[in-house]
Amino acid sequence: MRNTRYIAVIILTMVFAKSVAQEPKEIINQTIEAMGGLDKWKSIEYINMKMAGHKYWLEQSENPNGPYITSYEVVDETRGVWKDQLSRKEASRMFQSKDEMKMEMMINGDKGMLKFGERVMAMPSGYRQVHDEWMRYAPEKLVLDALKYPVKKEQDKVLEGTEHWVVSYVKNDLKHTLYINRNTHLLYQADIETFTPYDLFNYPWGKFMTTIKYSLQWLYPAKVRYPAQWDVYKLGKPFRSVTIYDIDFNPDVAPDLFTVPEEAAAVPEPTLVKDMPLVTENKQTVGEDVYTIPGSWYVAHAVQEDGILVIESPITSGYSERHIAFLEKKYPNKPIKAVFVTSDAWPHIGGARAYAARNIPIYTHRLNEPLIKQLLAADYSMMPDAYEKSRPKPKFNLINEPIEIKDKTNPVKVVPVNGEGGERMIMLYFPKTKVLYASDLVQYTGRNKEFFSPQYLTEVKSAVDKYKLDVETVFAFHTSPIPYKEVLDFLKGFEK
Repeated sequence: MRNTRYIAVIILTMVFAKSVAQEPKEIINQTIEAMGGLDKWKSIEYINMKMAGHKYWLEQSENPNGPYITSYEVVDETRGVWKDQLSRKEASRMFQSKDEMKMEMMINGDKGMLKFGERVMAMPSGYRQVHDEWMRYAPEKLVLDALKYPVKKEQDKVLEGTEHWVVSYVKNDLKHTLYINRNTHLLYQADIETFTPYDLFNYPWGKFMTTIKYSLQWLYPAKVRYPAQWDVYKLGKPFRSVTIYDIDFNPDVAPDLFTVPEEAAAVPEPTLVKDMPLVTENKQTVGEDVYTIPGSWYVAHAVQEDGILVIESPITSGYSERHIAFLEKKYPNKPIKAVFVTSDAWPHIGGARAYAARNIPIYTHRLNEPLIKQLLAADYSMMPDAYEKSRPKPKFNLINEPIEIKDKTNPVKVVPVNGEGGERMIMLYFPKTKVLYASDLVQYTGRNKEFFSPQYLTEVKSAVDKYKLDVETVFAFHTSPIPYKEVLDFLKGFEK
């Protein structure tokens, strides 16, 4: 009798397993059916979505773990379902501007356009990649693409207490993993391997994971189920959240909606971020044996008796490699003694791997160590740099209190800022020339004779006063040398 019961249990288990086991393509077909059916989606050429939401500026916030600088957006977007077409009007607000910022953009195949006010321009490759990524997040795109590629069944997973089927496919050498709710058959989450070689802000992280969670599934009059809320995470951190408050499947589309204006019709040559030029001919003398090279992000160096101190390693390993090559040619008998990574914004640290690959010590604020270690651990397998090939153990010199690097000709004092905006920044002071490198805290536009942030300037002054630095000249990440008196005069006028 016991054997009979045992056999019955086995049979029931096998029947149950068969009832819930799903082939990956079958799961995808059920998901498409839950969204309205393949025939319905074949009949939909465009989707118009009106959305409100917010974006976190992960790469530039004061703390890499949040809270984050936030912008608030209202968007009117028409997107092609089967073609690479996107028309987007965006109005946003953030702390940097009292006025609403407006932008229009359009993509049609390999062409793209940006419009700011009356200014129309061809879409740069970085912007194009950002918006290509956005189009990739569309749930219908992810699910319909699964019909085109071999799909693999992964281990089922419980998310938020609910069981999900997990299927994956590879597109353009990047894995796309979809989590399908077993109760509703709808897409709940997508994990997308991301590599953005044209996007300045995300390139430093190599190949990383983007996660999108879809909620507020809604049945629309077009007999389509579609998520009204998308939450996007990059590197495990919240990046963007949008709520669709109006949507139209197969809207009337103006004949010229995706027509690129003549002045923007030329397709710009794509520029890999790693290939951004360093124009060493622009080198400026700040003081004796202290130099800066202007660019999108400045780099600088100081010459000492026994070697070179490099100030900043921004953007990419390639950018740092060009700076290193320039220094090795200019000073063949002086080794690079150290690199100073003075702040924690993603573009500011992006080239540190080039120095770590050469076992050059990295000086930075003690709070930046985890972030730079994360950068060094990033997966650069899709476009390897020198560090990817060797991965030596990095050498850190973490700044918590002022230190001095003595030298007969050009000594330097390194001080932590420990302010509100400069909590993770360090500054370098050269006493013989009375020169201060102020990290990212002095941002000066000579054309308008304006400074970006009075708060930042107060933190510079506080550190100068605290450490009794006798400063005559100041320069920074985005600022060529100016008299320090201009900072003091501006603060006096601002306070009045």
